Amino acid sequence: MGFWDTLALPFAYLMKGCYWLTQNYTLALLLYALVLQIIMCLVFGIRQQKNMIKQASLRPYEVILRKKYAGRNDQVTMKKYQDEISALYQKEGYSPLGGCLPMIIQLIVIFPLYEVVRRPLEFITGLSGEACGIIARALGVDTATNAYQISLASKIRSFSGSWAETIKAVPSETAGQWIVSPEQASATIAQLENLNLRFLPDSTLFGTELGIRPWDAFGQSYWWLILIPIVNLGLTYLAQFISKKLSYQSAQQDPSTQGAMGSMNIMLYTMPLMSMFFTFTFPAAIGVYWIFRTILNSLQQFILAKTMPYPKFTDEDIKRIEKELKVNKKKKPKADTDTDTDDENGDTEQ
Repeated sequence: MGFWDTLALPFAYLMKGCYWLTQNYTLALLLYALVLQIIMCLVFGIRQQKNMIKQASLRPYEVILRKKYAGRNDQVTMKKYQDEISALYQKEGYSPLGGCLPMIIQLIVIFPLYEVVRRPLEFITGLSGEACGIIARALGVDTATNAYQISLASKIRSFSGSWAETIKAVPSETAGQWIVSPEQASATIAQLENLNLRFLPDSTLFGTELGIRPWDAFGQSYWWLILIPIVNLGLTYLAQFISKKLSYQSAQQDPSTQGAMGSMNIMLYTMPLMSMFFTFTFPAAIGVYWIFRTILNSLQQFILAKTMPYPKFTDEDIKRIEKELKVNKKKKPKADTDTDTDDENGDTEQ
């Protein structure tokens, strides 16, 4: 078992439980996405929101520092500004990279998730990969596509003949390739006879296999699969827009980070296009899952923004904090002077 297969095992058990509860592949994907979203929210989402709240609470100090260095864009001045910003973040316990970990984790999760969705017979039903290949050959399912198991599941569900006769009829060798030994045939037949149909996923939606790539749906009766990438495009763009509105964006007023803001704006348009490309080339089941996760992620952001709002500061609040900082700055030298005077008096008395 490879690394990604091992990593996929917890997701496989979760998907198996979701399918056992729903007995519908599409509903299982929705429940699977919902459970994962709740877990990600509890583990990372709340932490990420707190990190952005901490950043929002530092806004007055950032504004004061920007005002302090306003109109000076030379390298030395910008370095001083960045040093003071870094010192401020370090003092207050805020990490600008605090929101990156959840994104990295989600990218890592997508790989084992992809394996679970595209290989349901192995991860949900428990058939071996070798047996799946032999059964596909026996039932005439093309194994060239990387998600053939989704289509194969429906073929197995509708099969009413004798597995022993069908598997043994598979040619043991064709053009020197794909040798099926009697032992392999017997092991496959044994797995099929002990197969629990309750965990054999019905991967159809409106009568169409979700193992088909939308890219292959052009000109076919199941042309509507093309709508899945298009819906993904619209929802991903909308999700990016909502995320930008609900996230704290102090960088918009910071001239030193305009490059980062430009990159974020580019991502606002490139991410939806990438989403559409991948969901065109991946099995339709991946696109359906992606739709569910996009909706749930936007819903999570909205709920967190309402239950854990960012602190808001008026111009008066910023002016008041600026005055307090100036007063504290003036008091500090005075205290140092008093200490020096006391030391001098002490030396005189001696």
